[in-house]
Amino acid sequence: MGYEIKALCPELAETFTDYMENLDFGHEPEWATCFCRFYHTDCSQEKWKNRTGDENRFEAIKEIKSGNMKGYLAFDGTNCIGWCNANNVKQFIRLEDDLKHVVKNQKVGCVICFVIHSEYRNQGVARQLLRRAVDDFRIQEFDAVLAIPRESKGSPERLYRGTLNMYRELSFEEIEKDSDTSIMILKFRP
Repeated sequence: MGYEIKALCPELAETFTDYMENLDFGHEPEWATCFCRFYHTDCSQEKWKNRTGDENRFEAIKEIKSGNMKGYLAFDGTNCIGWCNANNVKQFIRLEDDLKHVVKNQKVGCVICFVIHSEYRNQGVARQLLRRAVDDFRIQEFDAVLAIPRESKGSPERLYRGTLNMYRELSFEEIEKDSDTSIMILKFRP
């Protein structure tokens, strides 16, 4: 089924935060306060755990409005049904040390997080969001796109980084694997 995919922009900042606030995160209660800011920070785990949802919500709105936080929202009519955190990998400060050997001096995008409303899972929403992100990275002349999916048996919510198959369908190649986590890349230029 086709849903409308919109790039995150200042006008959609509150749509994004309202969407995240109204989801059921009963499976991982600490995710309810994240507002997709975790990878954008480099604070300690302890400091992160002490950040409030209000702090993260405020920061998300501020960073969206300044153009630093990017991604895509999926809509079924006027209802927001999904989110994909996709940005220049340099915006994901928490991942910098883990990925610098891959990124080097290239312009690299990264898709790190999908949050699909439970009623819309397994309907291709994440795949549509991913396709749009990849298309836009290509148009914006990025050299490549990275993904860091994790395998998770029995817990679909833990697949928030996307699935290996959805990346493989778009010709991402696995370049590293560490237990249940893979680093995958789609190169646009040699």
